Amino acid sequence: MLSIMIIDDEDLIRRGLEKIISKLNEDYLVVGSFSNGFEASQELDRLAPDVVITDIKMPYMDGLQFIEELRRRLPDTRCLILSGYNDFDYARTALQYGVKDYLIKPVDKEELLANLSHIHEELKAAKQEKEKEQLLSKKAQISDLLLKEQQLRKLFGGDLEAPFAGEAGGFSMSAVLEQSYAVLTIRASSQGMKEQLLEWGRTMVSVGLECAVMEAQIVALLVPCQKEEDTGRLAHKTALRLINELQFAAKGKFVIGISSSYKGSASAATAYNEALVLSYAGIYKREPFAIVTVKEGANASVDPAFFTGLMEGEFTKALERLDVDGIGAAVHDLFVEIERVKPPYADIVQFMANLLYTAVQKVDGLLDELVKLTPPGIGVYQSVADFFNFAELKERILHLLELSLYRLASVRKEGGNRVIETVKQLIQQDYDKDVELTELSERVFLNPSYLSTLFKQEMGQTITQYVLQLRMMKAKELLKKRLDLKVYEVGEQVGYPDSIYFNKVFKKMVGVTPKEYRNK
Repeated sequence: MLSIMIIDDEDLIRRGLEKIISKLNEDYLVVGSFSNGFEASQELDRLAPDVVITDIKMPYMDGLQFIEELRRRLPDTRCLILSGYNDFDYARTALQYGVKDYLIKPVDKEELLANLSHIHEELKAAKQEKEKEQLLSKKAQISDLLLKEQQLRKLFGGDLEAPFAGEAGGFSMSAVLEQSYAVLTIRASSQGMKEQLLEWGRTMVSVGLECAVMEAQIVALLVPCQKEEDTGRLAHKTALRLINELQFAAKGKFVIGISSSYKGSASAATAYNEALVLSYAGIYKREPFAIVTVKEGANASVDPAFFTGLMEGEFTKALERLDVDGIGAAVHDLFVEIERVKPPYADIVQFMANLLYTAVQKVDGLLDELVKLTPPGIGVYQSVADFFNFAELKERILHLLELSLYRLASVRKEGGNRVIETVKQLIQQDYDKDVELTELSERVFLNPSYLSTLFKQEMGQTITQYVLQLRMMKAKELLKKRLDLKVYEVGEQVGYPDSIYFNKVFKKMVGVTPKEYRNK
């Protein structure tokens, strides 16, 4: 689009030009029409035309005065002069202001089109060239920025062999590190938040900060300061500014760890790792944007016996019973205790992997259900190795365990009746022998604890009670029908070789001794 301003004190000429231009090309647009240079100058900045078609002789401010003003305010705007045969001296003066294009009145339509087309093409070429220069400049700036980030990333990683001391892209990282500095390590909750933090960090280069993206969801900022005693205050001020400027448009949450004051390239990795540990200490923070300083300190490792005690409590017992509600309550209590002690991030990751491993070992089929709930390409035990805060981890663990156990319980319930019928048949076949729970569970491929729980749910009594009831029923049949068998022989046939014990159990269950039962 070519925006055009017309200035002429003759109304008829202005209207005629507007009409002609509107029909010449749909890309030509008259944005303003004025009777003198003074009126046009008042609207110049607002309209910012690409081309000004102006008469020379006008009241208040003639064309030459306007052109001089135009060159001062909008030097890239082209000027097309309207002149009569007697205005050559004015036109020659206009050439001194760089005006190369002019029309002789009365204006010829074809000549006007030729002039505007020529100007339009030149402006487009100039615009393309300018955009090309800007693009090259931007690429050079990005190249320098990426080089600086690469240098900083290597420094934070402890690579002191890289050419940091030399100039690269007009920049020397070692010169920055000669003064006092602190490192801000920012741990983001998502990839979008990480990219937003990196973008913010890059905008801070103009005020002396350096920024680099590190592993996982980590962005690091180097905050140099001329006075060592002011480094901590400046670093904390930078962290507050970051939160203030991003909190309302943030694409997630983040925790900022602030290192102590350091100096020199050799200390960069130490400063970064210190800030990194502090950022991970922020897992216990409940606010979405938090700061952890050296004064607060990192989380100290705890005795492994602490985690062992947690594992051996109600959680394991609930697993053995396949009590989903009990497991949820146990996990809740477990997390309350962990938050009270506040172990470091790495210890929690290890414990949660062990917790899932224990659950898988205790509950047959649980691993298959957990795999279904885990994103592709990520192992079940690795799925708990990346979490933003403690509350998020708790929610994830509960989701994994409760949903997978509910699904597993549903599947088992469908086959529960068949399993119990099988177990009853096995007991009835060998009721006169010692019935081992472990042997029964192996025959039906279930965990012993779960089989015991399932049997009681289905039958309303334990396996031991069922065996005892079955033996007493068989004993009563034999006492009535097999009068040739002595009482102790009946006891032996139903699994009680000790006659005294048989008498005792029978009387407790039936209310009379075996002999009294037979006599009746």
